[in-house]
Amino acid sequence: MEERQKILAIDDDPMVLMLLADMLSPAYSLQLAKSAEDAEQLIDQNVPDLILLDIQMPGTSGFQFLQKIKKSPSLSRIPVIIVSGHIEIEFVILAEQNGASSVVGKPIKKDDLLKKVKRALESTSA
Repeated sequence: MEERQKILAIDDDPMVLMLLADMLSPAYSLQLAKSAEDAEQLIDQNVPDLILLDIQMPGTSGFQFLQKIKKSPSLSRIPVIIVSGHIEIEFVILAEQNGASSVVGKPIKKDDLLKKVKRALESTSA
C-alpha cells in the first residue's frame, strides 16, 4: 500500500482542526497543531508534505511561521496553504509574496480545499 502524504494543519481553533481532519483524513495522513510552537515540535519529529496554516494565532503568527519555514533550507520546499477568514485580494497577494502556495477562505469549502491541497502536492512532486 502506498504511504499517504502527510499534512500538518495549524490552527488555534479546535473546531477548524476538527473540520480539516474530517475533510482530509480519508485521503491523507494528518497531524494537527494548535499553535506554531506545537507545529515546530511536530515538524522536528516528522516533516510534512504540506502545511495548512492559520494566520491569526496567539504567540507566533501564521506569517511569522511561514517566513521561518521559507527561510529554512530543509523546509522551504514544503508547500504552505493559508487557511484564513481574510480572503481580500491584498491579503492573498501578501500571503503569496511570503511564499504561500494559495489561500483557502473560512468558512472552508471542502471542494476548494481538496483541489488546492491536491494541486500544491502535485506541484512539489512534479
